[in-house]
Amino acid sequence: MASQATTRPPARTQRRTARSLPVVAGIGYSVAWIISLLVGAPNPSVAARGSQVVAAFAGHGGPAVAMFVLAEGVAAAALAVVVIAAARAARRCGARRAGLTGAGFGIAAAVASWVELALGAWLVYGPVAGRRTASAETAYQVLMRLDGAKMFLLAAMAVALSAVALTSPALPRWLAPLGFLLAASLAVSGLGFVLLAPGLASAVYVSGTLLLVFVTGTGVTLRMAPHPPGST
Repeated sequence: MASQATTRPPARTQRRTARSLPVVAGIGYSVAWIISLLVGAPNPSVAARGSQVVAAFAGHGGPAVAMFVLAEGVAAAALAVVVIAAARAARRCGARRAGLTGAGFGIAAAVASWVELALGAWLVYGPVAGRRTASAETAYQVLMRLDGAKMFLLAAMAVALSAVALTSPALPRWLAPLGFLLAASLAVSGLGFVLLAPGLASAVYVSGTLLLVFVTGTGVTLRMAPHPPGST
């Protein structure tokens, strides 16, 4: 009895922490992205030439790297926390396959973001600093196309998590239509980035907003997901 009494509080604290972590990560995802948009980093067109890339980033290395760290580093880590927590909640509620699928695509998107962080930092401190326009253009095009590929991964993640919301109580049902709308908008903007087509790429203003709402909504609502006693 004494050992049970001493082990219950830590277990209860661990469960409380496990429930709070995706909430913090979900909110942190949006906060990191919003701050990244406010640091004053340049935002050249997806079809920018090398000379335009160098002109845009030259003298703005600090804000540019801060943007990459926040949007592609911190936000990606927060996304990974949210999708892993969603997969665990889905497993407890009988939607294991959809949860694992969503987590897989979400983690793949996070890895793509970390690659973008490394590439973006190299672009700023390498080709841009050295005024190497040809290298800057190549690096920037790779960065944009990688961002487009990441959007397709995020679209697949949104569809899988929408399936979790439709088939289990792990996520609220209202997330499903939002997720499907997000997936459609991400497909459009992702295609624009892959093809370096500014018109299609402008859909990112819609898909980006929906993504913040979806990821934050997922993280926050996971706190209310069913959590059977003794489960992890």
